[in-house]
Amino acid sequence: MWVDHLEYAVLISEGWKSPVAGTPIFVLCRKLKSLKSPLKTLNKLHFSHISERVARAKADLEYHQYLLHDSRDNISLLNKVNQLKLSLFNLKSAKKAFFTQKLKCNFFKDSDRGTSFFHALISQKHKKSFISAIQRSNGALTTSFDEVGAEFVHFYQNLIGTSSSTSPLNEAIVHNGPRLHKSDSDFLLAPMSNEVI
Repeated sequence: MWVDHLEYAVLISEGWKSPVAGTPIFVLCRKLKSLKSPLKTLNKLHFSHISERVARAKADLEYHQYLLHDSRDNISLLNKVNQLKLSLFNLKSAKKAFFTQKLKCNFFKDSDRGTSFFHALISQKHKKSFISAIQRSNGALTTSFDEVGAEFVHFYQNLIGTSSSTSPLNEAIVHNGPRLHKSDSDFLLAPMSNEVI
């Protein structure tokens, strides 16, 4: 949500330009540490208590829409409603980004711990991708683990190992359609030189 804010790029740019002497890793750590305070301030000013801000913006918009309903010709009120709509949209996007990030953090934390929640997720993924039954080429249904695997192998062996008859190329049809100019054709068929590579 910080990245989408207008002030974010300026804050990062200013923080990164600050002169720091030392080894590259020290410079990196010092610059990141110097960005901590401005980013905290940005968060406090624009994104703290994001759910409450969304609720207040929604109530404010509804109130102004109610006022607009009674005086539809009021241009300043219409502009205010449009401005509040945009503000609410931005706040909702920020709220969504905040909770998405929070969910990712919780997921990584749980997966690093190897919790039962993480193992349940992995187990669920395996169940979704597991093929428990398949219809064989003779029409019979099989649920045997070995037979399901063998049926896949058999299908692709038949697919790859067989040849089908094709009609010969009809040059009259080819010559009626769009074709490359002779010079373009020669260029494409020319041997590749080391300079081009």
